Amino acid sequence: MRRITLLAVVGSLGILAALLTTDTGFATPPSGVVGSPPQRATMAPYHFDSPDFKIFQKNPEEVVMRQLAFAPGGSSGWHSHPGPVFVLVTQGTVTNYQADDPSCAGAQITAGQGFVEPPGAVHTVYNLGAATALLSVTFLNVDPANGIFRFDAPRPDNPNCPA
Repeated sequence: MRRITLLAVVGSLGILAALLTTDTGFATPPSGVVGSPPQRATMAPYHFDSPDFKIFQKNPEEVVMRQLAFAPGGSSGWHSHPGPVFVLVTQGTVTNYQADDPSCAGAQITAGQGFVEPPGAVHTVYNLGAATALLSVTFLNVDPANGIFRFDAPRPDNPNCPA
């Protein structure tokens, strides 16, 4: 009897896990964005200190780099990342919106500037300009088991945020 009960509980947990990980249609996928194939490498542990920053990685981790082209009006869709992301804008201008910003005002980043996306921070990037915007992106702390470096997210429940 216990074995049957245990199987029923395990089966129910599997169904619950499947429901929680299934795309429910609320995510906001990218549009007007073309990316180069991901370039991947495993980085050995490292530790650097300087007067301006510290960087430490205690285990081997996968790193992914991509080039992204945002057409005018293009959007990354709302999403987050498992690790920090370094973004360099090499052409054009993009606007980065953060879900946890009550005003959802967005920060404009122009060619020659960059920004860091913290792990787990839900955000979207738009090209509101008339020319293509190009970004060079480095994703740290990528899950080596499945290679995931992006998690789609629904639009925040904030009327100030763009779709």
